[in-house]
Amino acid sequence: MKKVLITALILSALTAVSLSTTAETIEKDKGYISVNESTVKEIAPNQAEITIGIETSDVSMKTASEKNKAIANQIVSSLKKLLGPNDYIKTNTYSARPTYIYTKDNKQVFDKYVVTNSVTVITNNTELVSKLTDTAIAQGATNVDNLKFLATDYDCACNEALGELTKKAYNQASSVAKSINSQIIGIKTINATCNTDNGPRPYYAMMAKSSLNADSATPIESGKLKINVNVDASFYVK
Repeated sequence: MKKVLITALILSALTAVSLSTTAETIEKDKGYISVNESTVKEIAPNQAEITIGIETSDVSMKTASEKNKAIANQIVSSLKKLLGPNDYIKTNTYSARPTYIYTKDNKQVFDKYVVTNSVTVITNNTELVSKLTDTAIAQGATNVDNLKFLATDYDCACNEALGELTKKAYNQASSVAKSINSQIIGIKTINATCNTDNGPRPYYAMMAKSSLNADSATPIESGKLKINVNVDASFYVK
């Protein structure tokens, strides 16, 4: 009985080794084809963000703060009249600090208080950007910057482009395999990336006085947003 059991165990072990060796041989026998597909897709932005800053100063902290508050309220009130129902304004930063100067004998003396306040405007109408900018400056904004054009359907555009590139990569690999009398039998690896390198567009320190003297709105073009899409794929062939 023991001999039969030992024989069965040996046969089982030999079978396992045989299956393992066969699997390794099959894996080694498999070739693969690697392909790369990339594209740059352009989409139209449908949202814009603008940061508007107000800076005031006075030897009195209270006066500097009140001046800043009055200008900020005036700007926000004027901008809200232009914005749509889904647009909004939010406070970005607020600070109040004393500033100092140095006398001829190198002594530090108090100069004034500087109060800075900034708000961010988000609008879903990119054609409003020029008017919003000029209105803010005309109402006393000391600078407008960090202008960004965005696409709220960015993920959808990425997914669509990745799907198209993946199919293209598969078709290209299939064509290569067919040319050597082979066929794709599986996927080895697929790496896909989608990103945009569109950073903020600066719009620096424009003073209210110059805006008031302007004959027309400041020209600002939203342009197109570029999405960089890439697919690296490897397919097993036999």
